[in-house]
Amino acid sequence: MLFRRVWLIAWALLITMCLLALWDVSEKTCGKHIPILLSRALTTDPWRGFILVFNLLAVGSSFSLNSIVIVSGFLGFLCAFLVSMFQTNAHNALIIVSAACIMYECKPPVNEVLWKIHWWGTLVVGFVCSGWLLYSEYGCDTEYCAGCSWWYISEYLFFWSMFLLMWWRIDPKEVLHDRIQFVAVATDDTGKKEVVRNKRIEF
Repeated sequence: MLFRRVWLIAWALLITMCLLALWDVSEKTCGKHIPILLSRALTTDPWRGFILVFNLLAVGSSFSLNSIVIVSGFLGFLCAFLVSMFQTNAHNALIIVSAACIMYECKPPVNEVLWKIHWWGTLVVGFVCSGWLLYSEYGCDTEYCAGCSWWYISEYLFFWSMFLLMWWRIDPKEVLHDRIQFVAVATDDTGKKEVVRNKRIEF
């Protein structure tokens, strides 16, 4: 199956899982269904297990893109949901660094107009989300305001849009396979190093 098609299916599953988690946890947190921090919902059992499995599959599939930055980004998201966001700031640090990796690696080429619109739109929503999170942490004077707000929708849009950005990064003809492609460095008789590409390891 084409990798892009698989990624779209995974994106739809991600949104569905997030909405179910938010619907479940928001009522317990706010007493009614008001948007809450997505990380709060996804680090609450049983949803933590589902997002960990999802991120594990994302890490595995991202090897096909031959980018250590992308692999690091999804590995960071995997680690972020392993730690508790209520006991340490490691979760926030991992989310920020991982999001920066994905945004950097998905930066569009000059001639891709739709890709550029998507990327800049994601960046704008990310700034809105960051501004709200900073306000909720340092400027909000009530616990209810910090925990339950319609402004958290900006976080959902940023997270979902950032994941969809990977669709542009995938070659339209790429087929999802169980092969990892590495770049090897060979040395000739004179000691000069030469990059050998397209060397694959089959499983």
